[in-house]
Amino acid sequence: DGFPRNTKQAEVLGEILGDADVALDAVIQLPVPEDVVVARLMSRGRADDTEEVIRRRQQIYVSDTAPLLEYYADILVTVDGVGSVEEIAGRVLKALRDRT
Repeated sequence: DGFPRNTKQAEVLGEILGDADVALDAVIQLPVPEDVVVARLMSRGRADDTEEVIRRRQQIYVSDTAPLLEYYADILVTVDGVGSVEEIAGRVLKALRDRT
């Protein structure tokens, strides 16, 4: 999950932030292999989380969000999204610190 999910939403977000005189310093991408995404979502135990449904949602998510990588290329920070919450959070903080 994340926001914005497409370039139109990114443009609107940019307008809102611009009106508030706020600029984005970084956009964080947390890539995760599809098999890991499927395993994580299947473990939730929701009836609508079948492997087929999850893989289809993942395809839509990737195709809709892929243009954002180029849109935010100048401020994009990519951090490995595999691991525990603590591990990922640590990598995110380190990546953001290393940018300055």
